[in-house]
Order: sequence, then C-alpha cells, then structure tokens
Amino acid sequence: MGRIVGIGIGPGDPELITIKATKTLREADTIFVPKAHQRKPSIALNVIKPVLEKRDRPPEILELILPMTRNKKELEVAWEKNAEIMVEKAKCEKLIAYVTLGDPTLYSTFTYLSRKIREKYPEINIEIIPGITSLTACAARSGVSLVEGNEILSIVPSDSDLEKIKEIVKYSDNLVFMKRIQHLESILPILEKAGFTKNSRVIIARRCTMPDEKMKIGKLINIQSWRAYEDYFSLAIVKRRGER
Repeated sequence: MGRIVGIGIGPGDPELITIKATKTLREADTIFVPKAHQRKPSIALNVIKPVLEKRDRPPEILELILPMTRNKKELEVAWEKNAEIMVEKAKCEKLIAYVTLGDPTLYSTFTYLSRKIREKYPEINIEIIPGITSLTACAARSGVSLVEGNEILSIVPSDSDLEKIKEIVKYSDNLVFMKRIQHLESILPILEKAGFTKNSRVIIARRCTMPDEKMKIGKLINIQSWRAYEDYFSLAIVKRRGER
C-alpha cells in the first residue's frame, strides 16, 4: 500500500516551498492538485512547476475538482469521490502527493479528503508536510508582528456570523480575517465597540507573495476609503494597538 502525503506549498512564492516539501514533490509518483472549476487553472500546480521542472522523470499529475460551495451535500459527494480516486492510486503507487496552498491543516481541502480516507481505509499511511501560511507571509511582508508577549491572536473567516465575531473580538488583541475580505467594512463598528481605535493598525493583502500581490498598510480609519479585495486568497490583519 502506498503513502499519501498532504503537502503545504506555502502562500504562492515557489521559493517559500520547504526543503521537505520539495524533496517529496521530486519523489512522488502521482501528484494531485486541487482546482475549484474544470475550466479554471490550478494555482497550486503553477506554484510547484519550478520544482517539477528539475525532476529527471515527470510525475503523473491529476487534477481534482473541489467546488467552492456551502452546499454540504455537494461537498460530501466531492470529498467522497476524490478520496476514492486518491485511494485507488495509493493502492498501486509508492508515493502519492496532494498539494495545497498554505498549510494542509489551515482551511485546507486536504483535511476533508484525509478524514474520508482514514474513515474507510485506515490501513493507508497518511502524512502531512506543513507549509508557510498566508497570514505569516503577509505579516512578514508588511513587517508587523502577529502577536507579542501575552497577546491573543484570533483567525476568523470574514463571512462568519456577526454575533460570533462580536464575542471573538472582545477577547482578541489581534485578528486575522481570511477568505475574502469584502465585508470588512461591516465589521468596523464591532471592532470600535470592542476597543479598537481609529489608529489600530491594519494590513490588507491579496494573493500575498504571488506575482499579482496587492497590499495596503494603514490604520483602521482607512478601511472606509480602501477598496476591499474580493479574491478568496485575501486577508486582513487588524492589531488592537497602533504603530509603536
């Protein structure tokens, strides 16, 4: 029985793929790459191309369609179907890799696929290679810290229920809003009520470290005049304190 390895390939810059991830990508017999639509190119595949070009023998590359939807039934069908495809390869291949942007344990499709595989095929060995996350990459690019001392950091999907966000913000020193941030302005009153000020530091980024990266650094008061990034690969870092 083969191995299935979930590989985090970082936020988008091929140079941020770890040494261990690179080694596995160069050895894998089959590499699975996720994409949201049949007609949409895989961003993950584009990121790993520089690594694959240095292989002596090209791997088998298979694309898995994993729709971006809230329909649970549709998602369950997709996870079940794609998990079975991966298992069939694992039964006859030595090494199977599944690549995902960022880290496989942070809002990753690999979480659901690996869970399905473990439930039905516990004999298959599943490994995870962590990757650099978009939130740490964004913090590094902007030159700010995510947390200091005893500060508390909360990671929040930006389309979360507002009542839930109200509670989270009360106990957070710094926040990272992920998965599209077009609704960030609607969260502004909640942040202000929780004690964040107009001078609280804010960084918003789209496709951090990718060729089409966009980033803005400013204060909470600037959000109203900034154009929000609707791209799924966008995030915002909000720090309770301003610049020091």
